Amino acid sequence: MERIEDGDLIVYTVGPVGFGNNIYLVVDRVTNEAAFIDAPGEPAENAAVAEAAGVRPSAILLTHSHGDHTPAIEGLRAMYGCKVYADAREPWLKPGQLDVAVAHDDEISVGGLRFRAISVPGHTPGSTTFVTGKHAFVGDTLFPGGPGNSRSNALLQQEIASITTHLYALPGDTHVWPGHGAKTTIAASEVEYAVFAAKPHAADLHGDVNWLNS
Repeated sequence: MERIEDGDLIVYTVGPVGFGNNIYLVVDRVTNEAAFIDAPGEPAENAAVAEAAGVRPSAILLTHSHGDHTPAIEGLRAMYGCKVYADAREPWLKPGQLDVAVAHDDEISVGGLRFRAISVPGHTPGSTTFVTGKHAFVGDTLFPGGPGNSRSNALLQQEIASITTHLYALPGDTHVWPGHGAKTTIAASEVEYAVFAAKPHAADLHGDVNWLNS
């Protein structure tokens, strides 16, 4: 388990679990209030992180509803009473799983921490990034090297617009915490994207796109 501290924010991360997902637990150092970012893997894997941190999380901030990000929802709700915060446009949530619908620029409090919801559709209709300070939890919208998988060129273009309009508006030293794999920064991603933007691309480009090689 990795622990990162930045002011009152503590981030615990464990992975890979499930389908190569990262478990993220965010904690307010002052109040000990906590929340999960997504609910991948088994409930016990997530609970082990909370137990090691000595907290009882009260929320799940859901970046999107693909099945590899949601399997622990019911278990964590049973253990901790976690409320699920997500964009209401997400199509793969089960009936009754959404507790609080979030929209662009909404603010969610975790103790004294404030997380701003940024709507970044493309990978899914309601993909959401949660930002606090210089930390952006982006789900599968952005990875080191490129955007998350897109199912058509139109959705790739939507995802790129979400990234360039909203994520690249964040400070360059913002840490990007993706749903799978290693983290990056906004500045590093912008450098990679500049290579992609300078090249012509096929009209049907979509799927797993790499800023440097696609």
